[in-house]
Amino acid sequence: MGQVLRKLLETFYTKKLDIVVIGLENSGKTTLLSVLAHGEAVETVPTIGLNVKVFQKGKVNMKCWDIGGQAQYRSEWSRYAKGCDVVLYVVDAAAPQKMATAKKELHKLLDDGSIGSTPLLVLANKIDIQPHVGETELIERLQLNYVMDTPWMVLPISALHCTNIEQVVEWLTSQGK
Repeated sequence: MGQVLRKLLETFYTKKLDIVVIGLENSGKTTLLSVLAHGEAVETVPTIGLNVKVFQKGKVNMKCWDIGGQAQYRSEWSRYAKGCDVVLYVVDAAAPQKMATAKKELHKLLDDGSIGSTPLLVLANKIDIQPHVGETELIERLQLNYVMDTPWMVLPISALHCTNIEQVVEWLTSQGK
């Protein structure tokens, strides 16, 4: 009887969070989701279209939409961003040559209202690789200081080495509704 009551209470007191994970190809989106869901990185292949992962962290059920980062899939980002609770924008911090494209694609979503006031967590991934763009430079290159309507935060991570993943989980669980 106690287990049934506990399960019933968990059902009523569990938050739900719909997350869209976007970013250019090879930025580490699928590796990040693997680490979030399973606690470790696994071998991945480029995402064709999208992947969906559902998992629970603490009292938050998370449904994550991992959208491919290749040019032909970027037009789909806005559709998924409009219906989610948070947006994770993954940037390859070790690829400064991709920053202009990452900025352009992010600002497209911000300008067309797809993200609106949805919380945005910009993840500077691959900080384990030297050299890499630091947090201040990433903010400048993505022109995040000009983003006023969307609450945003930048967090440097290494999905492959699980660096700062606990901060990502803390941020996500604080966003649950």
